[in-house]
Amino acid sequence: MHIQATSIEPLLTRILQAPDRAALRTLAMGVPRYQVQWVDAGATGDQVGWRIASISDALTRRAIELAESELGPPPMAFAWVACGSQGRCEQTAHTDQDNALILSQSPGATARDYFLQLARRVTRDLDHCGLHLCTGGVMACNTDWQQPVAVWQDYFLDWIRTPALKSVMLAQNFLDLRTIHGEPALLQSLRGRVVVEARNSTWFLSALAREALKDSPPRSPLWRLGLRCPAWWTSRATPLNLKRRGILPIVSLARLLTVAHGLPALHTRSRLEAAIEGCAISAVAGQELIQAWELITTLRVRQQARFICAGRPPDNLIDGNTLSADERKRLCHAFAQVRFMQRSSGRHYLGGLPI
Repeated sequence: MHIQATSIEPLLTRILQAPDRAALRTLAMGVPRYQVQWVDAGATGDQVGWRIASISDALTRRAIELAESELGPPPMAFAWVACGSQGRCEQTAHTDQDNALILSQSPGATARDYFLQLARRVTRDLDHCGLHLCTGGVMACNTDWQQPVAVWQDYFLDWIRTPALKSVMLAQNFLDLRTIHGEPALLQSLRGRVVVEARNSTWFLSALAREALKDSPPRSPLWRLGLRCPAWWTSRATPLNLKRRGILPIVSLARLLTVAHGLPALHTRSRLEAAIEGCAISAVAGQELIQAWELITTLRVRQQARFICAGRPPDNLIDGNTLSADERKRLCHAFAQVRFMQRSSGRHYLGGLPI
């Protein structure tokens, strides 16, 4: 899938030429407004995700360049990499930052201090630009996540070979790594070994499957009877978290399929398309998941746009009362398809264990 970025190329150019941090922050403040404009023009969740990730990439590159202009040239080759929604190019105006540093060799004390200062300045600047600090600490300013290639390889091999809960959570996040700035070959050399090891580890794939089954979409008793479900939605006492109950399950299923079959794609839709092409999933099931992905992500960016227009901070919650009867019916169908694929993955990767 190609990013439809023509309309944002002037903005990206201005970001990459920003003379200082104040200018960078001013440009970043317009991102929520751009999301509203794109949604009003009929953009899908996928299209919004690609565009905002491109803006985040440009902000990151310019923040690094500004930091380097103050600290001097880096003492060795490195790669600034992003994971999470930025790594997958699936961001919205409501986002945080997940990033890390891959160094070309083990740093001495001087180099270690340089990269620590660089990472602190960049993550702080990104926070000021609206890419909030990661509450889980998955950021390049955390010394655990600024390591040479050899240490990163040891990290991944340990996560894959001893898939405890924390290890799997870290591994699945870092399986979405994408180079934003620096030397791409550093990540490429790491990915080659990791892909083979992960694909051949039954224990690790089972652990990934368990994570993919952890959060399921809500069940509608009306849907199980084959009936329409507007009454179920309008009777819900609390809003539904679309990210947790709809988007992340699809993200996890797509990641599981690509890891299990050694496919290189990162974006969720691209992963599902690659899984179909590589016969990792049937065309019918794959297309159902893609349609579910398109619907749920699009509903999320539309809801966020409504919040932005109302002067409210955007989030991932949606109230069934804001959906039309047709949208509620389609969403119930999408949820059912996600649950079906979760059950199918459970049977395949967990040997039929209860899910």
